[in-house]
Amino acid sequence: MFSAKKQGRHGGRFFAEIANNDQDRKALYIQNRLATAIKEQQIRTWFQPIVDAHTLRVVGCEALARWHDETYGWVSPATFSPMAGNRGLIREIGQEVWQQGIGSLHRWSEMGMDINMSVNVSRRQLFTPSFTADLLEDLDRLAIPVSVVDLEITESVAMEDAEHTTKRLAELTKAGFGIAIDDFGTGYSSLSQLHDMPATKIKIDISFVRRAHAEQGAHLIQAIVKIASAFKLQTVAEGVEDAETAQTLRNFGVNKLQGYHFGRPMTAEGFERYLVDNLRSTEPTRYRLMSTWSG
Repeated sequence: MFSAKKQGRHGGRFFAEIANNDQDRKALYIQNRLATAIKEQQIRTWFQPIVDAHTLRVVGCEALARWHDETYGWVSPATFSPMAGNRGLIREIGQEVWQQGIGSLHRWSEMGMDINMSVNVSRRQLFTPSFTADLLEDLDRLAIPVSVVDLEITESVAMEDAEHTTKRLAELTKAGFGIAIDDFGTGYSSLSQLHDMPATKIKIDISFVRRAHAEQGAHLIQAIVKIASAFKLQTVAEGVEDAETAQTLRNFGVNKLQGYHFGRPMTAEGFERYLVDNLRSTEPTRYRLMSTWSG
């Protein structure tokens, strides 16, 4: 069914036809395997550093969902995330990343590292009636203050049903959570809706960062930074892969930078060692953990 939908309307696909195509066969396998992978806790959370744009010191990380399948190896989030949405499993993946994230947060806190965490939230999660209460219960169980958690939603989710989204975000804000808007600039933002929506941060999509050295791309990023400043929001640029881009974004006024130039995604244990290595010669600082299972 999903293969047929990809071909457009008024079409169809035969199962035998899909089974004989390597790419379709792999997609079919992954789709059927996904629920089992979630149940067996094969979805793991990896972490990528985020640095302050001006000091270039590590100020946190983004948590990314990773899945290693015994047959096909590493499966990209770009592949399994849409499938999770189609099969109604997106909430389960989000919950798995949340539990692993707060588990790491608790462990790092016990090691003496003061860390915040921002978790990407799907639409299905956001509108679960008990969502706020469930999050608060999980944090209370690990003695983690709600003030160290930011909830991150994509621009498309924020603007799709703005009235109801704003009410839920207001509820979460009242409970003490921070709010971040991901993939900003890739959808159809309404500035009036953004003005009314409680938020603390905007994440600049990698598609803009890749065009930072082109005139039009530079103007777009500068415009986003100005909008964020007008609403008193911080900015985080994703996909920074070299020093020249980092310097350009810093000149534009971007607050935080993230990308391969500063570090690739790593396991929780690997990031733990990364933090220890990067803290040896610096004074203690406050670290922010940013999490998004969508990759």
